[in-house]
Amino acid sequence: MPALKPKRNYPMMDMTAMCDVAFLLLTFFILTAQFKSQDAATIETPSSISAIKVPDKDLMIISIGKDGKVYFGVDNPTTRIAMLENISQTEGVQFSDKQKKIFSLQANFGVPIRGLSQWLQVGATTPDKLKEINQPGIPVDSTAQNELAKWIYQARRANSGLRIAIKGDNVAKFPVFKDVMGSLQAQNINKFNLITGTEAPPQGWKAD
Repeated sequence: MPALKPKRNYPMMDMTAMCDVAFLLLTFFILTAQFKSQDAATIETPSSISAIKVPDKDLMIISIGKDGKVYFGVDNPTTRIAMLENISQTEGVQFSDKQKKIFSLQANFGVPIRGLSQWLQVGATTPDKLKEINQPGIPVDSTAQNELAKWIYQARRANSGLRIAIKGDNVAKFPVFKDVMGSLQAQNINKFNLITGTEAPPQGWKAD
C-alpha cells in the first residue's frame, strides 16, 4: 500500500496593499510632475568633459541656433510674467491676461518685442499653431536694436537671483556669440555658464 503524501499548504501573500501603494505613488508623481515646455528651436550643443552642473532653478538661458537666431527664456513662470510686464511698461506694448498666461508657458522665444503681442495672440486663439510659426530670433546686431539686452535687464529686475547660461548650437557662428556676450558685458555681467553635451573624460582626467 503506497504511503500517503501529506497535503502541503503553500504560503499565501495578499498583494492588495502593495497594489494600492503602487497606484498612490503613480498618482502622486502624475499630479506633481511638471511637463517640460517645448523649445523654440532644436539646438545641438557641442560636447565637453566639464563636471560642473548647470543650476536647475532661477536660470536664464540664452540660446543660439545653427542659423544664428537668438532665443531667450527663464525657467520660472512667475518670473516670465513679471519680466513681460516690465517690458510692457518700458516699451509701451500692452498684453492681455490671456497673452501673459501663454507667455508664462513658453520655455523660450525668439520674437522681436513689436511682434510679440501678435505672436502671443495666435497662441491665445489657436495654441497648436504657435509652435508652427517660424520665429525670426531676438535682435542683437546693433546697440539701437539690441533687444536681448533689454530682456536680460528686465529679467534680472523680475528676479535678481537669476543665473545665466548660454546654449549655442554646435555649428553656430562666432560673431553671434560675440554679440550675445557683448549684451551681457554691457550690463557688467562677466560670469555665466555654457551648456554643453556630455563626453567621457580621458583616462586620468580629474575635475578641479
